[in-house]
Amino acid sequence: MLPTPVLRPEPELEPEPHSRRQRWVVATLGTTLGLAGLIGVAVAARPGLRPDRDGAPEAGTVGNAGSAPIAPSFDADAGAVLPRHRVVAFYAVPNATATGPAHTPTAAMLVKLRAQGAAYAVLDPAHPVKLGIDLVVSVPDRHAGRDGTYSHRVDAATIQRYVDFCRANDLLLFLDLNFGWSNPINELDYFRPYLKLPFVHVAIDPEWMFPRRNGIPGEHLSNVRASDLNPLISAIAELPQQYRVPRKILILHQYRGNGDGLRNPFDARKAEIADKRNLLDDRRVDLVLHVDSVGGWPGDIELKTRQYGEWVRGDMDRYGNFRYGGFKIFYWLEARHRLMTPTEVMSLRPAPMVITYGH
Repeated sequence: MLPTPVLRPEPELEPEPHSRRQRWVVATLGTTLGLAGLIGVAVAARPGLRPDRDGAPEAGTVGNAGSAPIAPSFDADAGAVLPRHRVVAFYAVPNATATGPAHTPTAAMLVKLRAQGAAYAVLDPAHPVKLGIDLVVSVPDRHAGRDGTYSHRVDAATIQRYVDFCRANDLLLFLDLNFGWSNPINELDYFRPYLKLPFVHVAIDPEWMFPRRNGIPGEHLSNVRASDLNPLISAIAELPQQYRVPRKILILHQYRGNGDGLRNPFDARKAEIADKRNLLDDRRVDLVLHVDSVGGWPGDIELKTRQYGEWVRGDMDRYGNFRYGGFKIFYWLEARHRLMTPTEVMSLRPAPMVITYGH
């Protein structure tokens, strides 16, 4: 029998920069914890939540005695974060300080997160800020590991600490999945119990995803296809109706360009997403295309601005299969040159609706 966490009721980038980022991620994660793979968060026992206690109400019945039960009406738009709010979130791998400011859920971290969110709130009062944590729970590894997946899962106790922290402080929690060689749907299903919670959402980073098992995270570039991502989009789109929770957000990180229009869209050296035009357009989920390329040198702000224009505004206009843009800032890495200010971030068009901060 698997342990059940106790939950209380709810109250195209240049080659050199890319190489530098992969080396930094692998080195910092390995150095920070000094365990196998990128970091050594213990492999979790599969979490299980109790639907009667996790904030996802059970479906009731309507009708006279003896009549067939009638499902109550349900509107996933009620309580949905987007498009009414803007999300400002801190990113991290648990216990890995170098990855981001949310490496440990503390009062001090919360103070910084609230201050960062306030800087955006004053710039656009029409979209109140919802604060959150983007937590890597499926971690890529350089070694195949016991399951041969080149990834491992954060342990249930650690995830529970973040769940409790987010609930207590009215934060969103994004479970960030970095699949390695894992079966994507199986990995999503593993974390499904947490997704019964109304404040828990999903992020996917194709940079660490090798569905054809043709590369090793941190050593090779990835290339994924819409057919790899669309089953995940569909599965996440179905969650609100299944669990009677507001519409979910799905953050799709993009670090390099897509292959639409290329002679060989499957060349990982040229494209991260082979055919972005074929991503499923499912209005039951709020898909956010999140630009998370890394700066830290003269000209980086101009490059990231151009990438956002191409990968968000341009592809949104061309393909129409997503409606929101996201953007990431790296406090430590990009401070080597200059951090973009909230005003500069908000000057991007369309203005990002999800903004995350790493280290």
